[in-house]
Amino acid sequence: MLHSIWNVRETMKIFRQVGMVIAAAGMWLAPHGVDAAGKFDGSIPMLCVPTVVTECGADGDCRRGTAASVNLPEFLKVDVKAMRVYAEGTGRESPIRNLEHMNGHLIIQGGQNGRGWTMTIAEETGRMSSTISTSDEGFIIFGACAVP
Repeated sequence: MLHSIWNVRETMKIFRQVGMVIAAAGMWLAPHGVDAAGKFDGSIPMLCVPTVVTECGADGDCRRGTAASVNLPEFLKVDVKAMRVYAEGTGRESPIRNLEHMNGHLIIQGGQNGRGWTMTIAEETGRMSSTISTSDEGFIIFGACAVP
């Protein structure tokens, strides 16, 4: 009996030492600072798909639709390094005027032709929301981005 208790104690001591080595290695290998950003941080171009669109008029009347129903491209390429959002092959493009990383989100903004827009992308998951607005109407867009 005494022999089996000693074996259990020795085994527990070994497990504790191995656990400490694994914990130390995990802390050493874990990403720090800038390296901790997710794969949707804008460091490489992303392909975003608007899945749900709500269009609202200045009178407050809103209706739910799709990208096609409000004349938005089905796929948007977001290229932070080139500072542009565009729909490949359509000639539709908008420059990125401002970008910021805040609390795990990439926030980009732009505007042209009397419209302003903001896009927020979760850096870890790629979930996306966006708004486009003019003085007469606004769009709220939800979707997802992928890294091709």
